Amino acid sequence: MSKILDTAEKEVIRAEILGTCEMAGQGGADTKVLKAVLKKAGYELDEEAVKEQVHYLELKGLVSVCDITNKRLGISRTLVSITAPGIDYIEGNAPDIPGIGG
Repeated sequence: MSKILDTAEKEVIRAEILGTCEMAGQGGADTKVLKAVLKKAGYELDEEAVKEQVHYLELKGLVSVCDITNKRLGISRTLVSITAPGIDYIEGNAPDIPGIGG
C-alpha cells in the first residue's frame, strides 16, 4: 500500500510543480521557489528531490530547464519553464499523462 501512496504523492507533487511553472509565466520558476511552494503544500523535499521531479517532467516534454550561473558573483539558479505541451495538459487540451496527477 505504501508504494501506491508514494506513487500518488509523486503525481501530486509533479502536478503542483507544473501548475507553479504555469503561474510563473515565461520567466519560469527557480527550483528554490518550487521547493518553497511544495513545502507550503505539505511536501518537505530537498532541492535534489525537487530537481528529480522536474527532470521527470522534462522527460515528458512538459517543462524546459535552464541552468544559469555567474561564477564571478557566485550565483547558480535552475529555472523551470512550462512548455506548450505542458500548458495544453494544464488547460485540459491534451490526454491524461501517466505519472502526472490532475
